[in-house]
Amino acid sequence: MFWKRQFPIMITAFVAVVMIVAYFIPKPGFAGTRDNLQQWFLIVVTFTMVLGLLNLFFVSLHKARKGRKEDRFYNWVTIVALLGTIAAGFLKGGINSPAFDFIFNYVYIPLSATIFSLLAFYVASASFRAFRAKSVMATILLITAFIVMLGRVPLGDWVTGWAQGTSLDFLYLPNITNWIMEVMNMAGQRAVLMGAALGLIATGIKIILGIERSYLGGE
Repeated sequence: MFWKRQFPIMITAFVAVVMIVAYFIPKPGFAGTRDNLQQWFLIVVTFTMVLGLLNLFFVSLHKARKGRKEDRFYNWVTIVALLGTIAAGFLKGGINSPAFDFIFNYVYIPLSATIFSLLAFYVASASFRAFRAKSVMATILLITAFIVMLGRVPLGDWVTGWAQGTSLDFLYLPNITNWIMEVMNMAGQRAVLMGAALGLIATGIKIILGIERSYLGGE
């Protein structure tokens, strides 16, 4: 039980403390230990990537052979694409080989653009549900979103262009949009980042002290 629970916790706490101390005390000894730990981290990450690729291959192969008939074609496409990309990476030039460049530029990038284009429809649908003025806060959100969208398109410039460069310049929609994005939106983003940072610190302390053990599995 010691080797399955307490020993991994001790290793985690030791590595975390060394990395923290090396950051605040830039001595050669600490810096060298930190660099070695970072190299070990890269090695572990590499093994996890290999494990993930093997898992993807065998799961897709199993589904391609015994899964639903309507999904088998897509699983075979996944397997062929996976093996083809790996093979292209091992050709002369590695990731700079013409075959790998072709896969990246003419297969991966168009597919990524397609997926993000499809996500735009889901975002629009979610926004429509969120922007229903059922409360005061929802109404404020709706009005703000409307102003920002108008300020980002030529229509906003056309409607309020008369105010640009005059004493009523504050009514110019692009200026209002920039103020919302640079002041109100930025303040909200910084608050979220600060909250996330505090949550990350709290989680790190819990892991170092052995309170958080979910990474060991089951707890």
